[in-house]
This record gives sequence, C-alpha cells and structure tokens, in this order.
Amino acid sequence: MGRRVETRQGVPQDTKIAGCTRRSRLAAQLAVVCALVVFGSGMNPVAAADRATKSTSDAVSVFASVPAPGHPFGIAVDDRRIYVSTSAGDFFAGHENSDDERVFTYDKNGNLLRATIIDTKDDSDMGLFGLALDGNSGSRHKLYVSDMNGRILRLGLGAHPAAPQLFSVVAPSTGLAGDWMKAMWNDLVFDKSGNLYVPDDKPRIWRVAPDGTASIWFTDPRLTGYFGFAGGPLGGRIDPTGKWLYFSITVSAEFPLESVIYRVRLVDHPTASDLQLVHRFPFDPTQAPPQATGLAFAKSGNLYVSLLGPNQIAVLDRAGNEIRRISDPRFHSPWGLAFLGNTLLVANGDLEPDDNPYAWKIFRVDVGETGLPLNRPRTSG
Repeated sequence: MGRRVETRQGVPQDTKIAGCTRRSRLAAQLAVVCALVVFGSGMNPVAAADRATKSTSDAVSVFASVPAPGHPFGIAVDDRRIYVSTSAGDFFAGHENSDDERVFTYDKNGNLLRATIIDTKDDSDMGLFGLALDGNSGSRHKLYVSDMNGRILRLGLGAHPAAPQLFSVVAPSTGLAGDWMKAMWNDLVFDKSGNLYVPDDKPRIWRVAPDGTASIWFTDPRLTGYFGFAGGPLGGRIDPTGKWLYFSITVSAEFPLESVIYRVRLVDHPTASDLQLVHRFPFDPTQAPPQATGLAFAKSGNLYVSLLGPNQIAVLDRAGNEIRRISDPRFHSPWGLAFLGNTLLVANGDLEPDDNPYAWKIFRVDVGETGLPLNRPRTSG
C-alpha cells in the first residue's frame, strides 16, 4: 500500500452500526468477472487504454490511497472534505469480507483524516456505494451512504459524530428486503426537495422521501440488465437543467452487452414516455463489454462516465455524443466519480489489489472544467 496509508494506521474510528443480512458486491462487478472470463481472455487493459484518445488537459495523478479493506467505490466532495465508501465484499469475484466496510474521510490534499466503520456480518459479500451530502450546517451536517443490500445510512460529519444511523430500508412488506438479488440500492442523488433517487440494479429506480420512506419511483423493461438480476441501473446524476435524472445501465438486455445511458423526466409519476435514450456504448466481441458505472456532470453539461471494461472515462456532450476518452494505464475498474474544482476524482475499485500496484487509489484528473454543484437540501434528521 502507499506511504500515506502506512503512516495513518492509527486513524480514529467511529462506532459500528448493526449489520444486516447477506451482502455481495455491486452487480456491475458481475459484468467485470463475466467479461474477463467469457469475453476478455487475452485482453490487456493497459493496451486498450493506450489506444484511446487522450486530451492534453487530462493529466492523471494519484490523489490518495485507500487503506484496508480497500476497494473504493463511491466518492463525494464537500466544502473541505472528500468521502470515499468501500465495497470489499464481492460475491462475483469470490471475495468475502469479515472486516466490515468503511467510509474514509480525506482533506483536499488527500490526507486521511478519519475511518468510520460500517458494521457488516462475517463473510459478507456486498458493500457500500453511493454517497450524498445534505445542506445542513455544523453538527447537523450529514452524509448519506448507500448499502447495496437495500439500506441507507446517515453519518454525522461534526468533530465528534455519533454512531451512524439507519435512515431508510427496503420495506419487508415488499418481499425484497435484505436480498441484493431482489433489490440492490446503488448510487444516491438528492433533488432540491430533499428526495433521494436510488438506482436499483433491477429494472427500477427508487425514491426515498425526506422522512426515509422508500418507494419504487420508476420501472421499465428497458432498464433490465443482461443477467436479469444484475447489470441494470447503477450510477445516477441530475442534469444542469434539474429536469432529468440520468443513469447508467451497466450491461443492457435491451441492447445485449452494451452499456447505455438513459434519462428520465423528474416528475412525481414518470411513465414510459418520460424515458429517453441518451447514449449507447457498443459491445465489441473482441473486448470486454464497456460496463458504464459512475456518472458526474460538469457545469458545461458534459457528462463523465466511468467504463470498467476498457478502464477509461468517457465524456459525453449535452447532446449525448461521445467527445473523448480519458485513459491511464493505472486505471483498473474505475468506479465512483466526483469533481474537485476543475479536476475529476476517480475511485479505482480494483478487484485484485495484489496484481496492481495502483489498486485502492483515488486518482485526480485535470479535465479543465468545473463540476456541476450537486443538490444539497436541508434535511431534518
């Protein structure tokens, strides 16, 4: 591991929150494994990255290292802090985690400040992903964290935060609670009213009201993942107009083995006519499927999309046209994306850290434009 991690083994840790039932890593990782086993034999990710067009402004540097249990997924940028969630448990990669998950806190220079333990059961096989910040100040400022087993936690961000709190869960009455194969809550994004939108790896998107009540907000067969129980909606962000929720389909069933970016109109009760296709990342049978994951909007309206298959970041313009790719041989399973000023932070969620000296890193990419401010409503918790 990197020097910074080695010098911070004594970082203070917060108390645990009670664990829930069986876990597994994000279903897009299923696509990674299937791609490597079925489609990617003989493929060199570094060579694939070298073939892509790289902008002269897209210089890549290491921003921070992530300690054990590693496997950084989600990332969020606050006024003075950066937060990173982990997903060390991974059913599809054969990883079981008995060391709980973490939310790590960094300063803007990449120094590790705090590790918050999120309790998970022994031999868990699913971790954390989406992060969203509210607009409260002082001791009421909170970070919301998505657990891919269908719960959302709320973490205090003050100098002496209390233990993480349970904010929302998939209701037991749905028959989906606690089973990631039936409901897997992935990314988190606030609207201005304080509702959280949560892409579910199954063909649906949830909306969680400010009081924590969760309901299925939108579903459509076009959102179905190639594997049925996996490959569907993953990353999500609201566009600069505030009228659309954009989300990624990691491995599409509608367009087999392609990745797709859709948008759905932000209305109370969207219908099939409110869903629009934005972009398709084609599948090349000589390479791993593209596997779109995290999203981040720039103020310009450009959309940055992390792609696990080629280990690249794609950039789409406002019309949904791909205008460039960002590549670096150190990228391996780029996952969460977040803007820090006019740079883009990229979580390197490597499956096999022993095989890659740049695993468990957060990279900083000089993209030459600033990020779109995310909605941070005042919440009552």
